[in-house]
Amino acid sequence: MILFDFKELNAAKSWYGVNDTVMGGLSRSKLTISPLGYGMFSGHVSLANGGGFASVRCEFEPKNVSEFTGIYLELDRDRSKHYKVNLKDADTPQSTVYQAPMPDAKHQSFGVNGGSIIHWQRIEIPFTAFHPQCRGKPIERAEIDLSRLTSIGLVIGAQQSGDFALKIKSIGCY
Repeated sequence: MILFDFKELNAAKSWYGVNDTVMGGLSRSKLTISPLGYGMFSGHVSLANGGGFASVRCEFEPKNVSEFTGIYLELDRDRSKHYKVNLKDADTPQSTVYQAPMPDAKHQSFGVNGGSIIHWQRIEIPFTAFHPQCRGKPIERAEIDLSRLTSIGLVIGAQQSGDFALKIKSIGCY
C-alpha cells in the first residue's frame, strides 16, 4: 500500500517542518519535490542555542494499516547521517510520537536522474520497532493504534550538525 508517491508534484503540499526552533534552536528543514520525480527532505541542523534536530511531518485522516507488518521507504541517503521515522495515531498527544530508526536497506537499485547516479534503497521498519517518546525521551504508553494512523514524520537529530538531504521516492506499508 503506497501512502506517499513523491513523483506527484503536489505530494509535498501537506508536509511541514517541526524543528528545534520550537525550543530556541536554529535548525531548519523542508520537504520539496524535485522535477526529477522524488521528494527531498533537506535542511541544516544547528547545535546553537541547545538545538540539534530537524523534522518534517504530514498529518492525514485516520488510515487503517493494521493488516500490514510495517512501513517502507524508497530513498537515497547519505550514510553518514542517521534518520528516524515518527508515527502517530488518532489518540497520540501533541508532544508524543512513536519513533524508530531507519535501518539498513533491504533492497538496492541504481538509477540515473539528471545525469547523476542515485542509489535507491528500500528500507523496511516493522511496526513493532516503533516506541513511544515525548520530546525525545522514552515513555510508557500503549502500542500505536494501527487502525487509526494519522501522521508520518521524518527526523534527523542526535546532534548531527550540518547540511543534510534525504531523497525519497515513496513511503508505504508492507
